Amino acid sequence: MLRQKNRLIACYEELLGLSGQMCEAARASDWDTLSALQTRYVAQVNVLRNNDDVALLSPQERRYRYQMLESILSQDAAIRNLVMPQLERLGDMLNHSRRRLELHHTYGADATL
Repeated sequence: MLRQKNRLIACYEELLGLSGQMCEAARASDWDTLSALQTRYVAQVNVLRNNDDVALLSPQERRYRYQMLESILSQDAAIRNLVMPQLERLGDMLNHSRRRLELHHTYGADATL
């Protein structure tokens, strides 16, 4: 039981660390690193889903878990705030490219927006 408790806390600590790294990567606009970290993060979440028996934790450990979850959620919001403008910009670029391609197919190589 002690091992399982330690694994559970370690899992949350790993998520917190990955979340922090993801936030830093997003701040640096390092999208490749962010994507790689996200893959590791999702894998860790899946591990946690199979082992998240909070009943094993003491009240102090539950508070610690709660604090980590608050930090993870805060970092997640920061990541989203940094990523969403980039995703919108990419969406605009894709739409623009698609329109140019449609014009090219319809009117030929001389068509421009």
